[in-house]
Parts: sequence; C-alpha cells; structure tokens
Amino acid sequence: MHPNNLANHQNVPSGASAGTQTHVEYLDGWRGLAICMLLVGHFFPVPGINFGTVGVNLFFVLSGLLMSGLLFDKCEPISRFYRRRIARILPAHLLFVATMALVFWLKDQLSARETLSALFFVNNYVQPAAGPGTALMPLGHIWSLSVEEHSYVALSMVAIAARARRLRAVAGIGALLGATIFCALVYQWLNPPALVFTQWLHTEVAAYGLLATALWVAAGRPWPRRLAAGWVAPVLLVLGVALHWWSAPLAVQRLLGVGCFAAAICALYSTPGLLGALLSWTPLRKFGHWSFSIYLWQQPFYLGAHDDSAHARMLALLIRKYLT
Repeated sequence: MHPNNLANHQNVPSGASAGTQTHVEYLDGWRGLAICMLLVGHFFPVPGINFGTVGVNLFFVLSGLLMSGLLFDKCEPISRFYRRRIARILPAHLLFVATMALVFWLKDQLSARETLSALFFVNNYVQPAAGPGTALMPLGHIWSLSVEEHSYVALSMVAIAARARRLRAVAGIGALLGATIFCALVYQWLNPPALVFTQWLHTEVAAYGLLATALWVAAGRPWPRRLAAGWVAPVLLVLGVALHWWSAPLAVQRLLGVGCFAAAICALYSTPGLLGALLSWTPLRKFGHWSFSIYLWQQPFYLGAHDDSAHARMLALLIRKYLT
C-alpha cells in the first residue's frame, strides 16, 4: 500500500496527437482518491471492506499506466528512467526508514531484520522474525513500494528486449501478467496459513494490477467503441470495491476486483466523463500530489491508533502524573 509520486505525463487520446505529452489532471485525482481510501481503511475502518487494500490496488493500476507510458510510449532512455525513479522515491524512503530506525533504536526495539528488508525493498518476502503480524517497527507498508520497484525493473527489462527487437512488449508483459494470474490461483488453491500476510504480498501476485494496465498501454490502449461512455469507469470502480468484500476469496478480490480497477482507469483514460471531472477537483488533486509522503508517514500513526497496549500505557502515565 503505497502511493506513487510520479508526474502523470501521458498521451491524451482525445484531442491530442500521438506523442504529445500533456498533464492529465484527473490522474492526480485518482491518486488522491487512492490515498483517501487508504486513510479511511486505516483510521476509519468500514465493516466488510478493507479500504486500505483498495487504496493500494488503486495506486498499483495507476503506476502501471504511468510507467508503461514512459517505457513503451515515450520510450524514455532506461538510464533516465532509473534516475528519475531513484530521485523521486529513494530520498524520502531513506529518510523515513532512517527516522524509524533511530526512534526504535532509542526505544531499544530496533529490528535489523525489519529495517534492512524495508531498506532494500524486499520486506514483502522477508517476514518479521516472530512471524506475520508481529512486526516491531512501522515498516510493513514498504511491501507495496517493494512490489512497485520490482515491477519497474521487470518492465524495464521488457522494454530493453523490445527495443532490441528480441521480444514484443505485449508478449513480454503478457507473460508476466499470466504468471501473476497463475500464482494467484495456485496460492488460493494451496491456501496456506496467513495467506494474506505472506504469499499475497509477493510481487508475483501483487503486481497483477500494475501489469494489467501496463499491458493495455503496450497494446496501444485499445478500447471498444460501444464502451466509450462516461458511466463505464465509475461503474467499474464501484464494482471493483464491491468485489473486495471480506468474504470473497482472495483470488476473486485480486483477479476480479483489481481487474475492475485496471479496466476502470483504462475506461477513464479513454472517456473521462463525469468521473474525470470529479477527480479533477483541485483539493483532491492536491491530496494526490502529497500522497507519497502521506503514505510513508501515516504508518506509525496507524499502528499507534490500533495499539491498545500503547494507549493503556499512555493513559496510565497521564493518570499517574495528574493524581500524584
């Protein structure tokens, strides 16, 4: 669950010629909607649907759209692609991890395992020493950044092969997407303990939404004319949220729910309609601009808000202070 803070410069299908770079304001609003849903899920949970998961998946489909646009539409040089990703993500990431490491070192609760796995974007594969759900430090949300970084590397490898005419971009991304679908079905069938906190965070499953929108871009952004209507994107968006209902199998939430989000952002991009106008609302777009920082720094507060023992200790200290 992590927002991507990348500028959304893409080719606008309506009123713009191929190769024209234009800022798409409603994609900022999509990012703002994603961080709002994540915050609702974390701080104002709604029974039946984990809006935190919904928010992260909205970020993933947006990332696939934006990154594939740079790699397969704009054909941005790979070296520049990596420099921009590093400049936009790494400084804030390092500051957050270093701050958390310092705080928990002072509290004598520093976990080298959790710190290093988050630092190197592999904590979606490295569980806390005591098992899932036992993390000492508020670094668990870095799993979504890990998925994105792994996906960027995979997409860039496909781009390199495609530019060398060794592989068609559609075939390469399609193979990666097919692998995520296969893994999702296998993991659902195996249904290991704590699936949602283990295999379901792995890139080979979690990258499904990101790769789905990347495939759409690499295929030339096709969209059926009969579905080129403003109502399609909001309907798909609502359906995707509904498919995240708590009792739905995880594979259904991932493949169908996230699939609806991927189709929704593709429909939005093809025909913005009323949803595009709503997402262009200035406060929502501003919130989208801040989403990466919000996503990073909300985690300690999220864990604190759900740590009953911490609240109890704080209350005890206050009582002791004012009654003695």
